[in-house]
Amino acid sequence: MKLIKVVLTGLLISGLLTGCIEETKGEKVKTEVTKIKQVTTVNPSKIWKDVSTPEGFNNYGIEPTLEAWIAYHAQDINKTTDVDEYYLRADRLTKEMIYFRVQGEDLQKDFENLNVLQILMGHLDYVISVEKQQGLDTAEFYGELTKCFTYFTELLHDLNVIINNDGKGETYGLTHQLDGSKVDELEKLLYSEAGKE
Repeated sequence: MKLIKVVLTGLLISGLLTGCIEETKGEKVKTEVTKIKQVTTVNPSKIWKDVSTPEGFNNYGIEPTLEAWIAYHAQDINKTTDVDEYYLRADRLTKEMIYFRVQGEDLQKDFENLNVLQILMGHLDYVISVEKQQGLDTAEFYGELTKCFTYFTELLHDLNVIINNDGKGETYGLTHQLDGSKVDELEKLLYSEAGKE
C-alpha cells in the first residue's frame, strides 16, 4: 500500500510539473507574439539630396563640395562687423548657388529664403546709398539691413547643421527642414517686405 501511495504521489507531482512547464512555454510564445514592431515613416518633404555641379568652382581653397562650401560660408560670414560688407558677403554666397544646389521640398524653401534675404539686403543697400547721396538719415535702413544680415547668418548656420551634422545640433529655428519655430517670423519679414516694393 505504501508503494502504491509513493507511485501515485510521484505520478501526481510529475503531472503537475509537466503542466507548469507547458504553461510556461505557452506564456513565452504568447509574449513573443504580442510584440509590436514600430515603423517610422519619413515625411517626403524632408527627403533631400545634393545635386551640386561644382565643376569650375575653385574659390577659397576648399574642396568643391556642398558640405565644404556651406561650412566655409557659415564660418566666414560672421567675420565681418562692417555693415557695408553685409550685402556683399550675402551676394557672393548666393551667386555661388549655381554650383551648389539641393533637391527636396523643405530644404529648397530654406535656400530660397536665404536668396530672398540677400535680395532684400541688396534693396536696402541701394536705398542706403541713395539716401546718403541725398544727405538723408539712413539709420532706419541700416537697422533693417543689420536685422536681415542676422537672419541670413542664422539661417546659414542652420543649413550648415542640416548638411554637415544631419540636423543634429543647436539651431536658430529658421528652417522648414527642421520644422523651425521661427520660420513664420522670418517669412513674415521676407514676404511682407517684398510686398512693399
